[in-house]
Amino acid sequence: MKFKILCAAVTTTLLCTTTNSMAWGKVYNEASLQYAIDNANYDTSINKIIFTKNAKIILTSPIIYNGTQSLKLIGNNATIDGSSAGSFTLDENLTAVTEDGTLIFNTAANLSFRKLNIINSATRGIVINIPATADTDEIEVNLHKISITDSALYGLHIDDNADEFDDGQTGSSVGINLNISRSDFTGNGTGAIDFDGIRVDERADGNINAVITHTHIDGNGGDGIELDEAGNGDVEATMIHVTLNNNGFYNETDLDDGFDIDEADEGDIEVKLIKVEVKDNKDEGLDFDEAGDGDVELKLSRVTVINNSDEGIKVDEADTGNIKATLKKVQVLQGGDDGIQFTELGTGYIEAYLKKVIADNNKKYGIKMEQWHTEEEVTIVEDAGFLKTQKVSLMNNAKGDDVKLNNMIFESK
Repeated sequence: MKFKILCAAVTTTLLCTTTNSMAWGKVYNEASLQYAIDNANYDTSINKIIFTKNAKIILTSPIIYNGTQSLKLIGNNATIDGSSAGSFTLDENLTAVTEDGTLIFNTAANLSFRKLNIINSATRGIVINIPATADTDEIEVNLHKISITDSALYGLHIDDNADEFDDGQTGSSVGINLNISRSDFTGNGTGAIDFDGIRVDERADGNINAVITHTHIDGNGGDGIELDEAGNGDVEATMIHVTLNNNGFYNETDLDDGFDIDEADEGDIEVKLIKVEVKDNKDEGLDFDEAGDGDVELKLSRVTVINNSDEGIKVDEADTGNIKATLKKVQVLQGGDDGIQFTELGTGYIEAYLKKVIADNNKKYGIKMEQWHTEEEVTIVEDAGFLKTQKVSLMNNAKGDDVKLNNMIFESK
């Protein structure tokens, strides 16, 4: 069915209507953007805001969306400068405290951003606060051709945590589906300690499902990306053609990672990386931690991990759960600790397959995999896990070029 589109001039904008929805356009400055968002806050039929091509918008305060309907921002390569939008303070621990951002969305509705640049945010670039009372199953957040650069705090922050200090497990039961394509998150997190290029905080029930393709997540002061799930729920992450380089430098006493996943309570971690580059991060390159009941499943193909200051690839699983990993055509070089380190504590096992993996020139072991029911136990009480390798290179690692194992069966071809 075709709909007729009727457009009428409304002050400085055009309001275009279809049978079921309305598009507000076109936004070209702060006043027109604020006006469009204000109208979307009160009129649930408005589900699209359109910017003029290559608009340059300087904000003097945050733009806040409180609507309940799904909303799309079509940027047409507009640039929003948030250098004067919002502020933050530092507490006695030099931790930043703020509710501000350049663009703030207080909603459990689906959100879509396309061809939009956010620069120089005084706080956070894009913030999505999920209300604790939200009862929808999932929220979809889609970003295509988005650039968020030089934010003082987070570049992108999706926050399901009801505690302003990011503590505990209080939040909604909403799951978070994040889809990012052909985007850039660079130079964020350089105004205070522990702020990342991309941060997702999910609490209570609900999963995190992130799919990121053809994207650069580089040069951020905290983690390049952190997915933090506390409560019952899984973390699923897929990256294809992504760079995670030179992150984690801001806090010299507690450096950060390229890609960090923390999963607590019941839930699994499932990660698939294809053609991903992880270089020059100031702590771990890939750092995945699962606590409580749940497994870690890791599938890496054509992944390059070079010159990270701590472990190149680190996976820790505690309590009841297993580590299952398949690595093919992976290089882990010049790391500041072990190249590949898997540790399983509690009830569970490691099951790992490595084919055409190179782990050379690392400052400790090239490959280290250990199972413990209780760390450093004298008597082994669990069945052994296993590691199978084929065409694996271990050269010039500082602690030798043997695989370091505990309670593991090793088979090499």
